[in-house]
Amino acid sequence: MADETTTVMPDEGNAIEKRAGVEEIKALLDSVTIDGDLKGQLDALAKAVDEAIEDYRDPKPIGSGERLKEMRRWRANVRKVKEPIEERRKASKKRYTDLIKQFDSTIGRITAPIDELDKRYKALIDEYEAQCRENVRAELEAHYAELAPNLVPVLPASAVIEDAWLKPSVGTEKAKRVLEGVVASLARQYESVMDMEYADESERGWAVKWWADNRPDDSGEVARAVRRHREEMERVAELNAGYRASRAPRPAPEPAPEAPRVAPEPEPAAMAPEVARPVPQEAPAAAYRVIIDCPDVETLRAVRAVMVSAGFHGRVERA
Repeated sequence: MADETTTVMPDEGNAIEKRAGVEEIKALLDSVTIDGDLKGQLDALAKAVDEAIEDYRDPKPIGSGERLKEMRRWRANVRKVKEPIEERRKASKKRYTDLIKQFDSTIGRITAPIDELDKRYKALIDEYEAQCRENVRAELEAHYAELAPNLVPVLPASAVIEDAWLKPSVGTEKAKRVLEGVVASLARQYESVMDMEYADESERGWAVKWWADNRPDDSGEVARAVRRHREEMERVAELNAGYRASRAPRPAPEPAPEAPRVAPEPEPAAMAPEVARPVPQEAPAAAYRVIIDCPDVETLRAVRAVMVSAGFHGRVERA
């Protein structure tokens, strides 16, 4: 009885018979063509492969060195089944890849005159349609100037007329009717903006420009924009006033009054003995520390010079 660890695999004779199945696979490969019934041919090939590897489907663990040699032979037999298939796959892929490249190149040369003719037709059609669009645009611009001459300086025709209206499928008359509806709405909005209360004409001009640039549906948006603009202008005016005040020249400080002079003592009588008397001295000016709010160093120096000339000694600092 065979040992439990013995691997039962096809004997060498059976393996030789299975290798003979490779020739059958090669014959099937010769019949495989993409131009024919590819699915039926591949199904037959798959069946032949299943039969060729049937006895090799369940390899067992290797229990001895002798079995290792057998296992290697059996693996080689299995791999030989794939070899012709892989060779044919690569050859077929190259063949059909080359055919496709050749086909594309040939078709490109064949259709080149068609493409060139198509470009010429397209260029003529594009040229005519562009001219038609320009003609329609010119008519719409003239119609716009007639409908709302007061709007033209504020909203040029280019800002009102849309490219979609210029398509040949729309037509000139339909485009004019669409334009008339748009202009009627714009005229009402423009009158509403002009009738609003403004601080001056400059503010009115700003509001009209803002409306023309933004084209809001609600006139209340214009009023809110004007209010924000007015507040911004007030802040700018305050900043400018503060800056001008800081740059204005400041008046020079008045000079300090001179210290009182002490009258000299009368000379003593000739007969009287001369007695030395102490001469009164001016009280020394007290040291000072002046903090002044001024914009530049030159003003500080001028103030200090005046104080020194008046007899005051100390420090002059900027706040």
